[in-house]
Amino acid sequence: MAGSFEFNRITFGLPVETFRVEAYIALDERLPVVTEFVMRLLKVCGQVPLTAVRDYFGFNDIEARAVIESLTMQGLLDLQDDEVRLSSFALEKFEEAGGDHPRFSKVELKTDTVTFDLVSFMPLRSTSTEIASDNIIKLDATEDALGNSVERARVAYRRRYPEIASLRADLRERSYGVYSVESVESKRRNYVPVPVSFELDQDGHVERRIDEAFERIAPPELLHFVSEQVTAAIPRTLALPVAGLDAFIEAFDLRILNQYLTGKKFDLLRYLAEVQLGRSVRYGERVEPMFGNLYLQENRERILARLADRRHDQRRHGALLTSLAWLVPDYALWGRGEAFAQTVNALSSALQVGGQGDDLYLFANAEPGEEANVTNSLRVPHLQELHFVRPQPAGGRLMAGRLEILLYPTAFMVAMFHLPVPGNEGLWVPIGFISSQDRHLDTAHKLLRQAGSGARYGRRARFTNKEHLQSPPGFDEACTFLNYCTL
Repeated sequence: MAGSFEFNRITFGLPVETFRVEAYIALDERLPVVTEFVMRLLKVCGQVPLTAVRDYFGFNDIEARAVIESLTMQGLLDLQDDEVRLSSFALEKFEEAGGDHPRFSKVELKTDTVTFDLVSFMPLRSTSTEIASDNIIKLDATEDALGNSVERARVAYRRRYPEIASLRADLRERSYGVYSVESVESKRRNYVPVPVSFELDQDGHVERRIDEAFERIAPPELLHFVSEQVTAAIPRTLALPVAGLDAFIEAFDLRILNQYLTGKKFDLLRYLAEVQLGRSVRYGERVEPMFGNLYLQENRERILARLADRRHDQRRHGALLTSLAWLVPDYALWGRGEAFAQTVNALSSALQVGGQGDDLYLFANAEPGEEANVTNSLRVPHLQELHFVRPQPAGGRLMAGRLEILLYPTAFMVAMFHLPVPGNEGLWVPIGFISSQDRHLDTAHKLLRQAGSGARYGRRARFTNKEHLQSPPGFDEACTFLNYCTL
């Protein structure tokens, strides 16, 4: 087996804080002639009375004080007890040039808005992709970083100003340093998305790939922090026999999977080599293998192609307009982030074309009282129909919560079983198939109704407080598009 197989993609939220900063910035501009002459004159004379400057230039008292105070505000002069002298900053510029005639730069008071991550205090480009949704997995900053963020931002603004200037088109070529930071004020805290891909390599080891754009700019300490927090987010699960796999095989009559079972252990690598990659072992006619979460790009595109075919192609089947049902696994790392949000958007958009009221219905496991947490973890734009199913004391969750079904009624279905990664049981790897066989469609339909009917049906998620989004009394009333029987 060559290469690697992506099986999940999760968006983690890096904690950031945006600050309003006032600072004197040295700009790479030539000073006005009079200003530069005053600097050179004071370099020769040292400290002189304000009245001497007034008389030398022919100013009146008001004009002299206005000029001197302006240069003082720019950080070029010091004024004490009506005595004027060059500031230490100005003297450094003479020394740097090695002579009495340096080219001075202009120092201006700038108001800036800058976003720092709350780990390494690296400046980040402020974008509209900053998010606070609980759909992502939020990483935690230390108490020290949170409690002292203003002071740490003050230090970081001075130390990392070249990086900050590189993000500003108006400062990129003109500025080269901070003279002083006058004030720092916190504006808001948020999170920026950091997508992380999980893959299986040819030896069955898990590889984690952090988003390349982020990895390119992040310092080592920040990458180490993200890696540690990703590890901490993976559920800690004991290595136990996989519950529910036998029921999955029996329900869909998948006898080909038995050859990969040795006792209760599933040979995932051989399955991938022979079924997913080599296709030397096949599920059957009109059945194709699927691997990885359905919201991954390749799987999403395959599902959308099938959906478009049944909704638009009059020549082959005739248009079939209905809603789409999606029963999701009971897994904390499922559907967390951008890949899931993009899939919900794409499926919802496809269902709106040519139909009236067709939508994506998502069914998620939730214990009574846990519906709000599940709603927040799956809350993404365009998801309107989120319904809860409950485990029963006698039977628990359907196939131990590892079953995933996507059904476009009477047209096609996808069934996935989420296996634990050998040696890393907290990570789940989905294997399964997409099919248009009648027996598979019938089984998927029955399993959906089994998962949600009767006392198992919880209620509909409330995304708003509008009265018309009150929960319907039961599964049949909530999901009328699934009220059919096959002949």
